[in-house]
Amino acid sequence: MSTHRSSFLSPPARLELTHTLPRSASPISAAAPSSEVIPLQSVPELKKVAIIGAGGHVGLPLSLVIADSGFQVTGIDLNLQTIRTLENGSVPFVEDGAEHLLAKVLRTGSLKFTTSYESIAESDTVVLIIGTPVDANLNPRIDSLLDVVEQNMSRFHENQLIVLRSTVSPGTTELVKDLIEDLTGMTEGEDFFVVFAPERVLQTKAIEEIRGLPQLVGAFSEASFRRAEDFFSGFIDGQCIMLQPVESEIGKLITNMARYVSFALANEFYLIADAFGANMHRIVRACNQDYPRLDLPSPGPNVGGPCLYKDGYYLVDKLQFPDIITTSFKINESIPMYLLEKVRGLTDIKKAAILGMTFKPNCDDTRNSLSYKLRKHLRGMRAEIVEVDPYVPGAETWDRLAGADALFLMTPHREFRDLQGILAKIDNPNCVVVDMWDFWDENESLSHDGIYRAYQVTSGTAGNGSKTIPVQRHRRPQTSEEISGSGDTQGG
Repeated sequence: MSTHRSSFLSPPARLELTHTLPRSASPISAAAPSSEVIPLQSVPELKKVAIIGAGGHVGLPLSLVIADSGFQVTGIDLNLQTIRTLENGSVPFVEDGAEHLLAKVLRTGSLKFTTSYESIAESDTVVLIIGTPVDANLNPRIDSLLDVVEQNMSRFHENQLIVLRSTVSPGTTELVKDLIEDLTGMTEGEDFFVVFAPERVLQTKAIEEIRGLPQLVGAFSEASFRRAEDFFSGFIDGQCIMLQPVESEIGKLITNMARYVSFALANEFYLIADAFGANMHRIVRACNQDYPRLDLPSPGPNVGGPCLYKDGYYLVDKLQFPDIITTSFKINESIPMYLLEKVRGLTDIKKAAILGMTFKPNCDDTRNSLSYKLRKHLRGMRAEIVEVDPYVPGAETWDRLAGADALFLMTPHREFRDLQGILAKIDNPNCVVVDMWDFWDENESLSHDGIYRAYQVTSGTAGNGSKTIPVQRHRRPQTSEEISGSGDTQGG
């Protein structure tokens, strides 16, 4: 039995690494009829898809896009409540365009949901989107992924394409390939095909970006790449780019971590500027403006989310010198406490308000949000805490803000734009406002660090008495709106 290890070490010869995939040119891109339910046995060859983890932030948008592109999709998810919610036409999280598309594919019958793995046996393509977290010691865990592969070994069959889409540690795709080969006797690239094809989408914009972004495809052989290329050409307008599987695994991880490290750099610059009494946001805007070799992101206190938090540990798991990535974690994770200590130097915090509990604005995902780290520290001080977030069920109502001593803007939701209205609800002129995001325009003349008193907003009193130098504000650097491009319920 061949394991094709030579193709793992180097790309196949004579293969162009980038392939343009016009949807109209694909023989499998015809849309499904919009008014009829398609019996599974009548679906054309290579059009039956099983997606494991179809109820999550990554799995559901992918299921919707594929089902809307002429495929018959079975969405598998072990969470029965999620399945029932989806079957009733409701999307359990914020994702632009998802409810409209869900209603459409439920009506046509091109997408059905189940908790059973049985459909794998009759599917041409199986997409695996399984949670791959880190453990309590920050070591990568892929046991859930391997368990699903082993449990369904009898359902994998010849001529089947298996797509790993979960974020994994480098080398995992090869491990899955070897496992299937050893337990089935089939040969990858001849009898079945395995690729690693990660998502790199922005949460809440996934449906749009699945179709438009280039797709990395880590393949052991040209045959596997071609098979994956045929599959993706049925629903994306972008390009497929061939890599070795380990290269694609690393590529996914560094896509997230390059941004995480850049946010840590911006936050360290904020700490440096603060030590000199300088406004880092104005520095960033001025240095970025019309300068072609610099694109600094904006500093911020809530660099979180499920993918940015764990992906770095996948990269440095076997590395002797992981200093840049591990230091980035220390910087980003320390910012809430740094801001809290600054506020404690200004006032006795008996009641604190936290605006925004999600890890990014205008979404409902709270996973690994540093708002909860701030809350933990405030609880340790025995302060009364008010959490306001329009996207999180059960969050405090606006009227609970009254009398707060400190206001921390952790997540700049659009609903928080009216600072004067918020301060009117607080009704405490000595309340300390913390806006490290530079979200509110009032920040510009009030302080260098985004920390000032409520009365300064209404009186217009500058905290440092300095003159404001005009710098264009229309090109705001990256904020938390762009912090996390991925993250899902069952896999990142």
